[in-house]
Amino acid sequence: MSNLEQSSATAPPSDVAPLGRRFLTVWAGQTVSTIGSGLTAVGIAVYVFVVTDSLVWLGLLTAVEALPVLLMSPLLGLTDRWDRRTVMIRADVFAALGPALVLVIALLGTIQPWQLAVAGFLGGIGTAFQVPAYQAAVPNLVDEPALGRANGLAQLGPAAAIVLAPAVATAIIARWGITALLIADLATFGVGLGATVMTKFSAATPPPADDDGSNRAAFNWLRHDGRSLLVLLAVMACINFVMAFFNLAFFALAVDLGGVAKAGLAPAAGGATMIIASLVVGHLGIPARRMRAVATAIAVMVVACVVAAVRPSFALVMVGAAIAMATVPVVAAVISTVFHERVPQSMQGRVFGFRNVLSRVLYPLGAIAAGLIGTNIAAPAMAPDGALAASLGRVIGIGADRGAALILLGVAVGLSVMVVPLIVHQGIRSLDRDETAHEPESTDLPDAHALFSTVQS
Repeated sequence: MSNLEQSSATAPPSDVAPLGRRFLTVWAGQTVSTIGSGLTAVGIAVYVFVVTDSLVWLGLLTAVEALPVLLMSPLLGLTDRWDRRTVMIRADVFAALGPALVLVIALLGTIQPWQLAVAGFLGGIGTAFQVPAYQAAVPNLVDEPALGRANGLAQLGPAAAIVLAPAVATAIIARWGITALLIADLATFGVGLGATVMTKFSAATPPPADDDGSNRAAFNWLRHDGRSLLVLLAVMACINFVMAFFNLAFFALAVDLGGVAKAGLAPAAGGATMIIASLVVGHLGIPARRMRAVATAIAVMVVACVVAAVRPSFALVMVGAAIAMATVPVVAAVISTVFHERVPQSMQGRVFGFRNVLSRVLYPLGAIAAGLIGTNIAAPAMAPDGALAASLGRVIGIGADRGAALILLGVAVGLSVMVVPLIVHQGIRSLDRDETAHEPESTDLPDAHALFSTVQS
């Protein structure tokens, strides 16, 4: 965090602008709602696995929940045509229909896995609109100098869910059953919805003359005035794909080296440092040298991958997870702020929606590829008689868990490559904050955002 603090110290004094009651009210409600959703996701996964004893059902639930984001993408223009507050309220109400429906079924009889899949699909439809609407609404709740701090705090909910969900959700399921978990989820939905309802948002700036509210208009803006943002979006999409390998390898290492009982400690350690980093960014703001901060954070993640992979040690896996996850709020806050600063406010709902769609598409593909590569290539290569046992195996060891370690080293190489365009691409480097940062860019320059949804997630 020293780089972040050092860079923040050189940022303009306006970066410490107050966040204000309106933002803090909505943010608090959304944080509580995000934690509740995280608890429910873990609890339902545990319940389904216990009932079905099948990983296939878990994969199906994940796919069904992600599908609405893709199916609803043609309707993303609604997030900009309608009032952002209205979109958030309607989306939250719709998302609550899923858990409410399952709760009624649970009170009347036994829940079937397919019913949970239907509920997840309904919730995914609400999320497809709520997430980009909330992201685009941040400039309607805070003054522009406070955007970096606001985007940093926005990562607190997902981080807290990572820490709390495994222990709390399983405890609720074990003691009171899934009905109690669904009631808790609906209660947190109510908190988030109530905070939004009671808060007045500032009016959005009117759209430019060439913006008819369609997805095509937003795409055209990205292709011309926002070309550097489009390049940045592509880089972050590639990083998101690589992060699917990262998550799978870390999970496999945690289970192999720590056992099922201790495996949850690794993501918990990462979630704890993510909470700390979110609070630090929320207090200090983000650096003026935006892209250098992102490149530094990714370089730190490379180090985290090497630390976790270099020896078969559960302690090193925990340290690697803690280092890696601490970088996520920094990257998320910087990228979101750059997009808030550069994208016309009337298009932000669609642009944030495009980012979410892209991450939802690439992450599952990355997870599938990681599984296939880990099983068919990495693990055999690191077996005692494998192709790399006599070379790389002498450095990181050989055995069943070393296949996941090899994947992490591959992730480190992939992330290192992603740092290059952040450093050398003129258009991306032009996104740093300076005295002309808020003036329209020349169309000669490529132009603005995206993120790791994992944690997103």
